[in-house]
Amino acid sequence: MKNFKVLIAVAFVFAFALSAFGQNKINIFGYYSIENATKDFADISEINLAGDIGLNDKPPFYGLIRMKSKKAKDFKLLKPTLSGKTLTFSTTTVNGINYKFSGQFTKLGDFPELKPNGEVLLIGTLTKYRGKKKIAFANVKLSYEAGD
Repeated sequence: MKNFKVLIAVAFVFAFALSAFGQNKINIFGYYSIENATKDFADISEINLAGDIGLNDKPPFYGLIRMKSKKAKDFKLLKPTLSGKTLTFSTTTVNGINYKFSGQFTKLGDFPELKPNGEVLLIGTLTKYRGKKKIAFANVKLSYEAGD
């Protein structure tokens, strides 16, 4: 009987540990929309963060900034950095324009699993450049959508 109680206790601890491990998984994958975009950024449809999804692609896919115009090319993200809750990234240059972002997640988690749709999860500064010249910047709030 004593062995049975020990076995149950070990199973309980193991199940709790697995549960806790799953809750700590961080995957920022999703589509982020700028809330109340200024006119300088009104042409952005969304910012896609690939999270863990594109890491195994060759070359790795980190995400993109998609414009509202269907004819516009996407601005691919260049190896974003997530340090704690701080996210920074820059993009490829398209027609002489590129973007940089630096901001903080309001919370972290496994977003594809949690699906916090409509929630503002990322707050920071988005900057638009023509070559090396800063042509626009805004403090932005980005709300999350899981996508299809």
